[in-house]
Amino acid sequence: MKATILIPAVAALAALVVPFAPLTTPAFGQGKGKAPVIKGPPEGVTPLPIDLFTSKNFYKDKDLWMNKLYYRCNTPQVLSEVWNRGLIGPNPPASATWGDCNFGISRESILSPYAYKTAKEHYDALMAAAKAKGGPTVYTKATVPDWDGYYRRDAQADHGSEWIWGSNVQAPTVLSLLTPEYQKRMVQLTYHEAVTNAPQWNASFCYPEGFIRWWSQPSQAGNFQLTMSTWNVQFLSGIADNFLRQVMIGKTHVQKLPQWYGETVGFWDGTTLVTHTANIQGWTLTHAMFETSDKLETIETFKPALDASGKFIGLDHETIFYDPLAFVAPVRASYRYARQAATDDPNRRYNFIECLSNIQNTNGRPTQLTNVDPRFVDFYGRPWAKNWEKYFEVGWDKPQDDLPTEILDIFK
Repeated sequence: MKATILIPAVAALAALVVPFAPLTTPAFGQGKGKAPVIKGPPEGVTPLPIDLFTSKNFYKDKDLWMNKLYYRCNTPQVLSEVWNRGLIGPNPPASATWGDCNFGISRESILSPYAYKTAKEHYDALMAAAKAKGGPTVYTKATVPDWDGYYRRDAQADHGSEWIWGSNVQAPTVLSLLTPEYQKRMVQLTYHEAVTNAPQWNASFCYPEGFIRWWSQPSQAGNFQLTMSTWNVQFLSGIADNFLRQVMIGKTHVQKLPQWYGETVGFWDGTTLVTHTANIQGWTLTHAMFETSDKLETIETFKPALDASGKFIGLDHETIFYDPLAFVAPVRASYRYARQAATDDPNRRYNFIECLSNIQNTNGRPTQLTNVDPRFVDFYGRPWAKNWEKYFEVGWDKPQDDLPTEILDIFK
């Protein structure tokens, strides 16, 4: 029988599509068979009378949401993984592990360092600066920067995006960046991943990825194929579904309705690519993190990264996120993308992804269907024909089934 989770790179997505691992599943970094370590409160820390894991109604705990003890000092990333890493303890959810209460970056390190209040103001200022130098720069096919190739996030060069993964920040620090409505949404998401074990993960259900998920660690969107032209710079990536981002050089926004990946325009200031994305469909970022609204806009810059000899090795990328409905102030993320291969690599390909899943919500929780469930779809077994045969061809006399000739050919 065919595999029922038909998503590329299944091994990399194991945590996404099998969210109900048994309590004996080893935590990351532990040897096979070793029970995960369930930690109590750190020395000198007095637990709250009620926290996320003992609450009966998190909405009534609003006064505690900004206290890291409410989350037992766990990062959003850990909160999203306490069940599948076996960190929920022997009496879930009340027995969930504690984290390090002194861990995590500051709120100030996440905020935008610029004084701009809107993306338009920011973009106009960068355009004015380019014009003051005689720009924007206009390239021909012969002179456009040679950035074509395949890229991967360089984990050693820059860690400025890791807060947006929820891996190096306390939950209240992220909440402090959000408006009250979006604080509520983040706590709701966190509760149902960490407490009720009812995650609604995009890859599990083949939901649209959406623009904001380009910065999500599980989406792997930062490992991309880049194609350069004078009028369009294109990023293509994905692991559960495809991300297609196009920078329309020298254009202005024309979309009237929000798009899943927004609408990106840009210009060149020398060798720096400046982009402005707007008209973005509101969506959710990643596990136990925040949502964004359809007012989200970004300003991004891509600059060539060079080694000591001046050789091009990748791109330094900065993003400023503006969303007046979700954020109380603009926030920043940065990363380096190292070029792994140029276009002359004979083995590199981007394989277009078809996100096919037989995970469905059953009583509110994602459940892997089997072929005995009427909702199960055998994507590789002519599902259209099976539908006709089930509903319209019952009892019909059919010709004797013969194996297709191409199958028999393999035995010759």
